[in-house]
Amino acid sequence: MKQLLNSWNLLTPQKQLVLVLAVLATVVTVFGLARLATRPQLALLYSGLSATASGEIVTSLEQKGVPYEIRGDSIYIDSAQRDQLRLVLAGEGLPANSVAGYELLDGLSGFGTTAQMFDATYWRAKEGELARTILSSGRINMARVHIANPVSRPFERNVSPSASVTVSSGDGMLGRTQAEAIRYLVAAAVSGLAPEMVTVIDSDYGVILQPGQSDAAQPAATGLDERAEALRKNVERLLSARVGQGNVIVEVMVEARNETETVRERILDPEQRVAISSESESSTENSNGGGTGAVTVASNLPDTADSTAKGSRSAEKNRERTNYDGSEILRERTRLSGDIARLSVAVLVNDIPVTGDNGTTTYTPRSAGELDAFRALVESAVGFQAERGDVVTIESMEFPAPPRQGTTATAGLLSGFALNVAQLVQMTILGVVALLLGLFVIRPILKNPAPELAQISAHEQQALQADSNVLTGSTLSEGEVTTAATPAPDPVEILRETISGRAEESSHLLRNWIESESPTEKEPVT
Repeated sequence: MKQLLNSWNLLTPQKQLVLVLAVLATVVTVFGLARLATRPQLALLYSGLSATASGEIVTSLEQKGVPYEIRGDSIYIDSAQRDQLRLVLAGEGLPANSVAGYELLDGLSGFGTTAQMFDATYWRAKEGELARTILSSGRINMARVHIANPVSRPFERNVSPSASVTVSSGDGMLGRTQAEAIRYLVAAAVSGLAPEMVTVIDSDYGVILQPGQSDAAQPAATGLDERAEALRKNVERLLSARVGQGNVIVEVMVEARNETETVRERILDPEQRVAISSESESSTENSNGGGTGAVTVASNLPDTADSTAKGSRSAEKNRERTNYDGSEILRERTRLSGDIARLSVAVLVNDIPVTGDNGTTTYTPRSAGELDAFRALVESAVGFQAERGDVVTIESMEFPAPPRQGTTATAGLLSGFALNVAQLVQMTILGVVALLLGLFVIRPILKNPAPELAQISAHEQQALQADSNVLTGSTLSEGEVTTAATPAPDPVEILRETISGRAEESSHLLRNWIESESPTEKEPVT
């Protein structure tokens, strides 16, 4: 410690200031690197929560003494504690769902609750339960349900409820399939609510399902795309088994009818008749008369015993009538929108690569028979119908090889070691700073010697030597001084004793020595 103080006193004020600043900068650098190296690796705990839920989680973390960091709407903690904390917070019911459900009905009391208040609370609870069910999906971050249930009136008929659902998806636009599922979920949960009266809205991309539009009346663009994609995959998988993966490209276009058509057909066959009714009529007539049958005066007189012989007459009549109608066939067909109107399939097959003896690759076109076989397979796979106007095109062409870019990936020298590069760099910088601090700051301070007598002028050396001889009580000649007994006394001790005996002259001498030092002189080096 004494040596450090002596070295400090021998430095100029400018050098003392530089030394202090250097030590402070080194300490601050070492402290920052040490804190950076020992800082825990943070991992995401929760993100995208409401302000209330985030506040409850932060309060729980503070009570447990867990360090955390907030970045926007995300909460980060030590990666080593993340999984355990999630289980602990889940056991405490955190993050709490801010959507209230049927528990709203628990707060209603039998006294002071009107029918209107109960109905309003019931529909609020219904909306909350539906929102909870929608939020159970992993893709949905936010969901709000609004149900418009009109109040029934005595003279009002055909009043149906409607609903709207607003959702926010975490990974892009909400798909049409999921929107349909949400629509049917809400419609099935509300009595009398038709699915087409439910509107589904994505908060970022707008309306997904419009109100008053049923599935049959909606454009089938999404369904057509899915159908075309399924056909394309089937054809590509079928041909890849023969030509190899990556040697075939398939494109399928499906045209669909967007209008609804109803066809009624009546067929009459004149060659065939059908009896629709039949009538039969039969009559009999009997009559008696004279023998001759002539009309005379005698025939008009009353009968007498002597009258002439009488004659008799009998008649029978039968009639039958049958009504016939021609054969008739009535047919009615209804075609809904979405039926396939036309199918177009384009298939591009790579030529056969042939590698020669010199390593060059040439391509040979495929034969017509092989292409015809491919055509038959494709037509069978897609349900080809010529009367519908379907088209299947198959061509064989050369696929140019893509140019190779970049360099080949090879295993590195440290690929077999699991190292954290960031921590390794931090520790390396910390070690280098510590080494520089020890070599260029601490070591020169500890080993900085006092100025030697050899750097004092000859006149000052003679004065100091004379003073030393006087103090020791001996006089030596110049030759005796040079041939003094060995070992010679320590110059530092001589200087210290001289300064202590003649303090005023020594201080004057040192002041003159310091002021006369040229700027080019260097510090004494050990």
